[in-house]
Amino acid sequence: MTNWRAVTISLGLAVGWIVGNPAVALGPALDPQAEVQVNVARVEGLTQHLRNNPQDVDEMEHLAALYMANGSYDAALGPLARALQLDPHRRSLWVALDVAVIRSGRKMISDSDLTRRAAEFSSKLRD
Repeated sequence: MTNWRAVTISLGLAVGWIVGNPAVALGPALDPQAEVQVNVARVEGLTQHLRNNPQDVDEMEHLAALYMANGSYDAALGPLARALQLDPHRRSLWVALDVAVIRSGRKMISDSDLTRRAAEFSSKLRD
């Protein structure tokens, strides 16, 4: 089965690239204010989901990725720390943690700081 949406987007990008501006193929840019509101709604939705499912490592990872995509690297440390407590063998969590630590301006993070951030994140979910 063909994913026609992917095909359409790919063709649009190719045409945009050929004419010299691939952004044209994507259509008008989102209003920055609307984009912020969408991201806030996503964070709130994920946070509510995690209140009801505090062991959901996948969604903690998604929340951290959303924070990082918006440049909030320090905020991403809490969900990553908690997710690592629950699933310390998941490589993608360690990679995301490394990126968040470096981009937040730190050179490293201690185990005690990770434990504190995980506790703070869990506490925030209970409030």
